[in-house]
Amino acid sequence: MWGYDGWDNLSFVAGEVKDPNRNIPIAIIGSVLLIIVLYVGVHFAYFYVLDPTTIASVSKDSSVAMSVISRFFSADLASVATGAAVAIFTIGLMLSSLGTLHTSILSASRVPYAMAHDRLMFPTFKKVSVNHVPINGVLFQGVWASILALSGSFDTLTDYVIFGSWIFYGLVTSSIFIFRRKYPDAVRPYKAWGYPVVPVIFLLVTGWLLVNTIVTSPESSLIGIGLIILGLPVYFYLNNKGSNGPEDPGNDEEGNARQAG
Repeated sequence: MWGYDGWDNLSFVAGEVKDPNRNIPIAIIGSVLLIIVLYVGVHFAYFYVLDPTTIASVSKDSSVAMSVISRFFSADLASVATGAAVAIFTIGLMLSSLGTLHTSILSASRVPYAMAHDRLMFPTFKKVSVNHVPINGVLFQGVWASILALSGSFDTLTDYVIFGSWIFYGLVTSSIFIFRRKYPDAVRPYKAWGYPVVPVIFLLVTGWLLVNTIVTSPESSLIGIGLIILGLPVYFYLNNKGSNGPEDPGNDEEGNARQAG
């Protein structure tokens, strides 16, 4: 699920997308289809070069991709050339990871920024730079990410993230039934294809994934739930504090920038 995740980052900056009715569906659907093609294609390459037993035996200190590159090039190239190919591949992986981190960090920093304007986060998160980057949101993410990075391995962290993310994917999807009932005449520029069958199938699959994760990885699941629960006191405090409703986005300089975006 980690390999397919990331499409949701676009929703964090949806308010700054030009012609969102057209571009957001194209971007999300197109990107997911592209990832499917690339992901499945890469795995075909893995199993073309290596057998399942070899893939399952790859050390945690290495990766299947690295083993494939080493095996593929070592058959026809000298050791020096093979080492160069592996080095180039490693650099490519690092650049890809760096680009993914930039996308995630810069887009996710808009969440506390938007929440601050709705009085659901501390006011300090409304601050933006001259280029309208939510500075404190980025800094907060950096500090929190550093703490998490020191607490466990990459695989452990991704387990936490995926488990927590799918809880909220399920909650967000279930909200469509509530909004359809409470606001039947609301304008809906985005239609849920196959409603209500497709959302129900998605929720059933989501429930199965969560239950399966709890059964197979109870420790990671409980920690993931615990991290979410840690945020509840802050949420209730800020929600009560901001019960007067969202502020006018045009009241201050940051609000004007947000409205213009």
